[in-house]
Amino acid sequence: MSLLEQVQVGMSVVDADGEELGRVEFVRAPDLKAAAFEERLDSSSPGLINLGIGSIVGVEPKVPPEMALRLFRQGYFKVAAPHFWAENYYAAGDSIARVDGRKVFLSLNKLELDAQE
Repeated sequence: MSLLEQVQVGMSVVDADGEELGRVEFVRAPDLKAAAFEERLDSSSPGLINLGIGSIVGVEPKVPPEMALRLFRQGYFKVAAPHFWAENYYAAGDSIARVDGRKVFLSLNKLELDAQE
């Protein structure tokens, strides 16, 4: 079982610096079709790229197209911030260091999560 498969809604998420970022709001498994779709987009015009990504991505994740494709390829989860004024995060499956009990520990700190976008 992969680390991403162990992540469940409601788990606490802790970054590499030990700071609690929030709780898992939802989890998305890797999309095996994302890489093939990305290859087709590379050969399309820029307008079609944005349209195609929008149709795949929809409302979530709210990140730039390149990051969205990465998240879909690897699987990801959304971290809902504990306060309405705090920032939500998206973490790719490969950013999970370990899952221990009801906590997900990341290999990145919150600044590194932001830098992915």
